[in-house]
Amino acid sequence: MDLWEDELLLDDDFSDEEEESEELSEDEALDLAEDGFADWADASDGAPEDERLEEALAEERTLELESELEQDEHPRDYAAELEDEDEEDEAAPKSDKRLKREILAEALKRTEESARTLKDFQGVIAEWDRLDRNRERRERDHENLRGDVPLEFQAVPEPRIVPVWMNDPEYRQLCSGFFLDILFDCPYEMHELTANEFISDMVRDLSEEHKEVLYFLSLRLYSATKLAALRGQSDRNIRKLRLTIHKKLQRAFYQHLQEKQEAGGSLTLREQEFFRVFGELLQTMGKNAVIRPENKTKPRKKKAALDEAKGG
Repeated sequence: MDLWEDELLLDDDFSDEEEESEELSEDEALDLAEDGFADWADASDGAPEDERLEEALAEERTLELESELEQDEHPRDYAAELEDEDEEDEAAPKSDKRLKREILAEALKRTEESARTLKDFQGVIAEWDRLDRNRERRERDHENLRGDVPLEFQAVPEPRIVPVWMNDPEYRQLCSGFFLDILFDCPYEMHELTANEFISDMVRDLSEEHKEVLYFLSLRLYSATKLAALRGQSDRNIRKLRLTIHKKLQRAFYQHLQEKQEAGGSLTLREQEFFRVFGELLQTMGKNAVIRPENKTKPRKKKAALDEAKGG
């Protein structure tokens, strides 16, 4: 029993703070306990941080209020500021190209304002036409055009690595960026496939029936028999309708080239060849003049006769 009491007495080691608190009076000990509790509460609740946040918000509100009061007393003149900015821009150094454009624009404006006679107005119109041609030329330089290259150009007939559907001409066009040909690949939008304004308007003004026949025979390269089965007609009717469409378009295009040539315009080699051939047919056949499409599936008679003569 005495041994246990000695161990308990030895283990019962009081700290220095507890000893000092015992030596203090009751009032001083109570004050010390309250201060310690208050410090613990402040540290746990984050009261100083809240106070700093409130002070920052109050300072921000004060600054906003002062700026509003200053704006009410001395409002800003935004129009004057914009004028000052314009003056600074005008005073800034300009490039030679910009100065040249501004001079030409001012000259054209003065020419328009001073135009009085017919000759003056014709000069203004000619100048605007020249500017439009230059603008269209610059726009064409950024267009991705395919030209007269057929869709099946360099297409692999039996690909081994690339799938067949990726070797399709339309997919190859889409990957190359020629998406306009795919968007306008239909009978009612095919007039957008050409950059020639006259041909585009001429095709657009056709009837829906003529557009469908022209699209499937000329662009899709359907045979007359296949298109006749698709439309539920006879192939003879399809051929007759195709001949009517070609006759109408060729006559209108011939008249357009004739007017263009009379006005002093230049013709391309293909236009010159068409103008010559159709002009000869017009003299011999009259109103029934039409350039018929060649039947590439059958050999020509002259070539067949030459082959027979060589063989004999």
